[in-house]
Amino acid sequence: MKLSSKKQWLKVIEFAVVGTATWLNPQAAFLLFLLRLCFQILLALQKEDESKTNKGGYAQPPCDRT
Repeated sequence: MKLSSKKQWLKVIEFAVVGTATWLNPQAAFLLFLLRLCFQILLALQKEDESKTNKGGYAQPPCDRT
């Protein structure tokens, strides 16, 4: 899956999760902030993983199924 596709799905999931959490408890501002921060960290880690894979970091070897 491309990073842009993952990013779009992550944004949709973030919107749904944060929206539902806000609807369930609108007074939990700090927890909602932490939830958004977790999604930002997840996105940053995916970008880092993608850049390491492109640079020949720790990509998985090709599978030989002959």
